[in-house]
Amino acid sequence: MEPVARALGRAWVAWAAGALAYVIAIFNRGSLGVAGPMAADRLGIDATALATFSAVQLAVFAATQIPVGLFVDRYGPRNMLTTSLSVMAAGQTMVAVGEDFPTVLIGRALLGCGDAMVMISVLRLIAAWFPAARTPVLAQVTIVAGSAGGLAAASPLSAALRAFGWEPVFFSIALLTACMIAVVRLAVHDTPPGSPLSGPRAAAGGTLRTGLAEAWRQPTTQLGLWLMFTVHFPVQVFVLLWGYPFLTQGQGLSETTAGYVTAVPLVITMALGPVFGVISGRRPHWRMPMVLGIAAATTLTWAMVLLWPGAQAPLPALFLLAMILGLGNPAAAFGLDIARAGSPPHRVGAASGIANIGGYAAALLAMMLIGVTLDHTHAPSTDPSPADFRIALATQILVQLLGVGLLLRRIHRRPGPPAEGPHRRSA
Repeated sequence: MEPVARALGRAWVAWAAGALAYVIAIFNRGSLGVAGPMAADRLGIDATALATFSAVQLAVFAATQIPVGLFVDRYGPRNMLTTSLSVMAAGQTMVAVGEDFPTVLIGRALLGCGDAMVMISVLRLIAAWFPAARTPVLAQVTIVAGSAGGLAAASPLSAALRAFGWEPVFFSIALLTACMIAVVRLAVHDTPPGSPLSGPRAAAGGTLRTGLAEAWRQPTTQLGLWLMFTVHFPVQVFVLLWGYPFLTQGQGLSETTAGYVTAVPLVITMALGPVFGVISGRRPHWRMPMVLGIAAATTLTWAMVLLWPGAQAPLPALFLLAMILGLGNPAAAFGLDIARAGSPPHRVGAASGIANIGGYAAALLAMMLIGVTLDHTHAPSTDPSPADFRIALATQILVQLLGVGLLLRRIHRRPGPPAEGPHRRSA
């Protein structure tokens, strides 16, 4: 048995390496946000095609969540993190060299596949190395760390693209991602010595289909899925794709100011993530009222901005919108906490993967609705007007209302409190 101090040190090192990999993943995920107009000019594509990049990336992300969760349970987070970084480096390389739509599209699909493996792997590391009382806070701190990658993918990346151009910037991102592989191999160990949760052996007692069925039968897994469907997608739609074009073309902001506004949700996530983690761990009965309140505030704030008299909403209203949207990231982690708490330790990956699908499936649906609507509300030879953007962005409110309805239906069906599953480990 290792000394407690040494074991604790290895736990923090493993988590830190996983969190750093998540920073890289979020940076890769958001790297097309400020590059959208440049991508449209470079590839000669319209709004629907531009939305397809993020839509395909998120579709691959969502489609791979369940298999990734099962594979993390079976093969361990160290192997999955290594694979994820390799796939993201390859995808970003294709984006760098791509001069046509199909090449960049394949690159973004690879980024979605690699990105899909990271957070679930880190959650599995946290569950294996730390007591249950710390897991909600550490999950939120991981998201906070990832927000640093999102911030770097906003104004700094925009400035780098203007200064150095498409290929040097995206090649550099690919190289940075590849270098992270060595860090993970050296620092990450799946479980503490002597733990029964050794990666490949943890799920050896059943098939992947059995693992999926067991994870889905947990009511907490289904509740986590619909929670994330409801509260997570608005901030993704804004940060990953449509926020920047809406602010610059639809609201007339400069590129610099738009970059600051799109960075606000990430700052909110970094500031409030640990607070949400403490609430999730100590006041689990607050989670659902908070989620419903944030969903209502998001809908009302979007309605205020889109219905503002005149062509453009004032800058304070846009900053307020970005702040409200930023609450969606830490609130979405409630869904992962609920799914994880109701699952046995060897099914944490599968349950987290199923729950994580919700937010990305909703984001995919909303992004495509906006893109298709935008292309149908303006003439092909002209740029979208502010009114076109208002109509297109309003379609996401339909997705929000759908999510609230599905979440309320699941709340009324669930037996007992979701926060305290029978398999939750004590501190």
